[in-house]
Amino acid sequence: MPLALDVESLEPWLDPDMTDRETIRSVVHHLDADLITHWPVSQRVNRPVKDEPELVDPITSSSE
Repeated sequence: MPLALDVESLEPWLDPDMTDRETIRSVVHHLDADLITHWPVSQRVNRPVKDEPELVDPITSSSE
């Protein structure tokens, strides 16, 4: 499952010395769903040889 962190949580989350469960729980919290946007992208994004910025452009269902 992906983990979405807010900006303030990035540094503590990446701290290799942070091992205490309570500290970890204080960093990981529910992110407001309104802050997340998503859209369908081309299935070409799954091909390792592809490295094009257009791969994350929105597509319509008839595009693929």
